[in-house]
Amino acid sequence: MQAIVADTTPLNYLALIQAADILPNLYRRVLIPPAVKAELAHANTPAIVRAWILQPPQWVEVVSLKLPVDSALAHLDAGEREAIYPLRPNSQPSFC
Repeated sequence: MQAIVADTTPLNYLALIQAADILPNLYRRVLIPPAVKAELAHANTPAIVRAWILQPPQWVEVVSLKLPVDSALAHLDAGEREAIYPLRPNSQPSFC
C-alpha cells in the first residue's frame, strides 16, 4: 500500500458520512497540505468534519510543500493548489 495526497472535498465528504476510516484499508497514509487542513477546520465546515480534522487519525499526516505553488494555479482554491504539488522530496504518493 502506498500513501495518497488528498484534497479537501473527498476528506470532507468521507468525514461527513463517517466513512473516512475506509482510507487506511486502502492506503498506508493520507498526506494533506496545510491548506487542506485549514479548509477542513474552517468555521463554515460542518462541525463533524471540523472535529475530525482537529483530532485527525494517526494515518493522516499534514505535510508542508517542498516547492512554492505555481502562480498559474491561482484560479484554484488553496487546498487544490497545494494538493497537486509534491509535498516532500522523494515521495511518490497517489493523488485523490
